[in-house]
Amino acid sequence: MRIRRAESVEVDPVAETTAPQDIARQDAASFEVYRQLRNDIVSCKLKPDERLRFDSLRSAYGAGVGTLREALSHLVSDGLVRTEAGRGFRVAPVSVADLMDITEWRAEFEVRAVTQSMQRGGDAWEAEIVTAYHLLALAEFPAYDAPMEVWAAYGQRHQRFHESLAAACGSPWLLHFRSVLFDQARRYQSLVVVHREPRMQRKDDEHKAIMKATLERNAERAAQLVEQHVRRTADAVLKELSKLGVSKDDSAAPESKAKPARGRPPGSGAPKAARKATARAKAA
Repeated sequence: MRIRRAESVEVDPVAETTAPQDIARQDAASFEVYRQLRNDIVSCKLKPDERLRFDSLRSAYGAGVGTLREALSHLVSDGLVRTEAGRGFRVAPVSVADLMDITEWRAEFEVRAVTQSMQRGGDAWEAEIVTAYHLLALAEFPAYDAPMEVWAAYGQRHQRFHESLAAACGSPWLLHFRSVLFDQARRYQSLVVVHREPRMQRKDDEHKAIMKATLERNAERAAQLVEQHVRRTADAVLKELSKLGVSKDDSAAPESKAKPARGRPPGSGAPKAARKATARAKAA
């Protein structure tokens, strides 16, 4: 189904909302330690389940205990750090079950954000998609043994492209949950890279096809492509996790009542999120 192009829709994703602030994007220097710690966790420089001792953190980040405690508290809210009374902080662990759960919900939110953006987005939204894709296409997908700096540079362009697709959805809460799950998935991808395990090489054709379907306002095609993209990436990471000794249980989320994965591995069967998105578009 094709969605008629929006004439002009002004989108202000931060006005009048109770959705959490994205403090990682704030310019205030007080959040710099939070950003550094967050990047080091997502990139797996700080390993899953690693104990975060204040003495080591003070030396590594040049910050006092108060600043570090505040940053770590924010990271607990992000789901990247765990805390236990009397036992301090540690990096959140990982598991196969956790990645599968992340993938199920990420597919759901990515598809919904893109299809809603197609209903609302105008010229500026389309221009950012084209720009973001162009920058991504100029960057070759790194070899699995490329330096981490190369992976980080590619990751920034890849993130910008996917953010551009969702940017006009009009829902701050949807953008928040989509961003949280994107970073959680990125940590698993980084774990594979850090251990220098070969991965499926991402074909730029996938991003190009997603861009084309989105700009054509082809809701069904775009939804299908986005969901397949999410699941194929997860499948490639899942194949490597067992080699790294990552457990299959749900120990990655001991403090939450997270909804379990929906009984099928990422990538299997017909894309469920895509079918839901198509139904919503037809009803709009």
